[in-house]
Amino acid sequence: MEETITEDEAAAKVDQHIANAVAALPETVELEPLGPVAFASCDDPTDGGPRGRVTVSLDQWLNGLPVEENEQNAELLYQYWTANGYRVLRDERPDKLSIAVENEEDGFLMSLRASIQGDLSLGASSPCVWPEGTPGA
Repeated sequence: MEETITEDEAAAKVDQHIANAVAALPETVELEPLGPVAFASCDDPTDGGPRGRVTVSLDQWLNGLPVEENEQNAELLYQYWTANGYRVLRDERPDKLSIAVENEEDGFLMSLRASIQGDLSLGASSPCVWPEGTPGA
């Protein structure tokens, strides 16, 4: 069983992935947490790895962006992701404003969604990590 980054390091990387993506958007954007940083169990890991690990995730509202510019802002994020080592997992446009990507270097996932009201949210989550970075610690 291999060591991983710690959950605190994963939380910092989640923040960094969000900050880097948001830098591609207009300066009027303001982040508002959809909730606290979430730590979820990887007890049923999709990667076939050992139990006891966690994923770290955070979702943020993207405030300050006009709803009528959602498509342009989604395209800005799409362009940023595809130019910066992210693989597109899902892009449901134009039917639905929903994009999911994975960073090919570190396995972190990101997603963009629009609410029924047209509000955009951006999320990031880590791959499964050991809470203290070492198995069973």
